[in-house]
Amino acid sequence: MRVLVLRAVDDARGTASRLAAAGHEAILSPVLEIRILSNEIPHAKFDALAATSAHAFGAPAPPELQDVPLFVVGERTAQAARRAGYRALATVRRDAAALVPALQAAFWAQARVLYLAGRDRKSVLERALAPRYDLRVIETYAAEEAAGFTDEARGLLEQGRIDAVLHYSRRSAAAFRRLVAGATLDSTLAGLRHVAISADAAAPLVDAGWMVDIADQPEETAMIRALNAAPGSYRIEDGAKGR
Repeated sequence: MRVLVLRAVDDARGTASRLAAAGHEAILSPVLEIRILSNEIPHAKFDALAATSAHAFGAPAPPELQDVPLFVVGERTAQAARRAGYRALATVRRDAAALVPALQAAFWAQARVLYLAGRDRKSVLERALAPRYDLRVIETYAAEEAAGFTDEARGLLEQGRIDAVLHYSRRSAAAFRRLVAGATLDSTLAGLRHVAISADAAAPLVDAGWMVDIADQPEETAMIRALNAAPGSYRIEDGAKGR
């Protein structure tokens, strides 16, 4: 299959390799572009550091923070932290909600927690942590909506030569929907297959009336597994396999 990958370029290269290994061709057309922000990470003492995206670690770790315990979403984020110079063993969870009990089990009330965050983000961590901890939020990156599809992607979409699209977040799915409407491509996409990483990511597509397969785990391996299955094998309602 020819699969449209909407992730930022650095993320999409790994996805393209995994799709190729599964026998698919990846077409890269980021709908969100990552921009590293110049906000300085404080040179101060913290008890824990939290991050939900690998993009949070676009700057080198200040010496004072290199050994601070890390609480992150996904192994890719942990790897990015290590490349940036953070040396502490990371506690890795599948999503932001799962980080909250991990932090609560490890630290007392009023512990100082630094959250390296995106400018546009969900407030899950902040709502949960702010009442209990001395929480400091530093925005280290922004995901900005692209002006349009790449020429290659638009041409293939117009010709009906894209077989499927992978969707990794609610925001990127909504951006895809807006770009499709802006490029007046709706009528050419009737047979296009959509695979989302979660029900939350699928929501803007379901709202548009599009059929969406949802991975049974919020990870890329599960998305490719869903892509390889027959359309409709993964329920729209909750991502569970089988109807």
